[in-house]
Amino acid sequence: MKITTEKLPKSLLSLQIELDKERFERGLDQAARRLSQKYPIHGFRPGKAPRFMIERTFGREALIEEASEDLINKAFRDAIKQEKIEPVGQASLQGIDSSDPFTFTVHVPVPPTVNVGDYRSIRVPLELEEVTDEQLERAMEVVRDRHVVLKELDESRPAQEGDQLKVRLATIVAGEEGEQADPEPEEQTLDLVKGRLVDELYDGLIGMSVGESKEIVAKMPDDHSNEQVRGKEVTFKVEVIEIQERMLPDWEELPTLEGFDGTLDELRAKTRADLERAAKDSAERKALDTYIDRLVEQTEFDIPDVMIQERAHELLHEQERQFSRYGITLDQMLQYRGQTHDQAVEALLPEAERQTKVTLALREVVRQEGLDISQEEIQAEVGRMLLDYDEEERESVAQLLQGQLLPSVANSVLDRKLRERLIAIATGTAPELGEQAPPAEAADADQPADADQPEAEPETAAAKPTE
Repeated sequence: MKITTEKLPKSLLSLQIELDKERFERGLDQAARRLSQKYPIHGFRPGKAPRFMIERTFGREALIEEASEDLINKAFRDAIKQEKIEPVGQASLQGIDSSDPFTFTVHVPVPPTVNVGDYRSIRVPLELEEVTDEQLERAMEVVRDRHVVLKELDESRPAQEGDQLKVRLATIVAGEEGEQADPEPEEQTLDLVKGRLVDELYDGLIGMSVGESKEIVAKMPDDHSNEQVRGKEVTFKVEVIEIQERMLPDWEELPTLEGFDGTLDELRAKTRADLERAAKDSAERKALDTYIDRLVEQTEFDIPDVMIQERAHELLHEQERQFSRYGITLDQMLQYRGQTHDQAVEALLPEAERQTKVTLALREVVRQEGLDISQEEIQAEVGRMLLDYDEEERESVAQLLQGQLLPSVANSVLDRKLRERLIAIATGTAPELGEQAPPAEAADADQPADADQPEAEPETAAAKPTE
């Protein structure tokens, strides 16, 4: 058997396979026996007619057609074994090039090639924001609010600072397309605390009584959390339904109420430390996202389409699992969107391509950095995870973590190690790479960091090429 290979774009390998004469003839003999079993030949029992009679009856082309599928599948399996090819998806038959000698061409998707370039030269500043006293006080107020007690008013009175109001509220945004003249109001609960409401709304609610209605016009700030109303004029149509007094605990009671073993100052210090840790995590996430974007932008990829298509299918069925929690089937979801299954997959291709590129680039960084994990690190992670469970639950959870969830534990260890290394690279503080070549298997511990594209299964692609 003669095999000619040619590398094509998008990690496709073209195989032109030419069968030797003897193998081809054996295939025709087997095809003749199959035809003689399928169709009666006058004067011969089923399956006993000689090949020359079959060929005379049906013609040589029909015999070759009967033999082709079996010849192609067996020759293809032998070819990928001989050439040590690892398909990452279903091969496709391009056609039979010749019947004498019997020659056909197959395109096989093979593992992608990835060149991350000088990824260690990418720099992203770590922009840490200082925790202000104002932020600390707001966080302490949130902690205190967890223990608020609502009290019905002894006597009817207007709303005042600190009250909780139940209102009917309709919001009209100036210049909004399709603006309703009289939108349907919604019942909402508002804390009448300065800083938690737009200033104009806060000021307008002060002094209102139960049953009173008012229109309050406010100019929304340019940095409002809702992008749709930033810098716009908004009219609030509000009717007060109920007023309750919010009874907050004394500050000195807060450590006890929180189950904190320490003083109020120590609780405040812990809260500041939590805020600083959250600020650091946020800065690192932002730097990491920027670094990964630049890494993917500079990386050269040669990816088979089948990997991206498979990821798009997975994304769709991840959505299916999410909707199934609410009793919505995939068919219902597609009907609501007005899409067919294929259209839904096609719409997900850009995101699937992005995720696949992120995965491949990060795997290559893991390989080049020589990042791997030890059994000791995995066991330490198991121990850390067990601390999140009550003592009576730990034995059963430990069995899960040491069993079917062990790959996930290993992945979380590698994930954290990769994130730390990427931050160090981005900020120019990474250690120099050693002289020893990084182990190729380091990237095999499932998916690192933001990566979520699974390895393709070569054996599923090797069964037979499709037309």
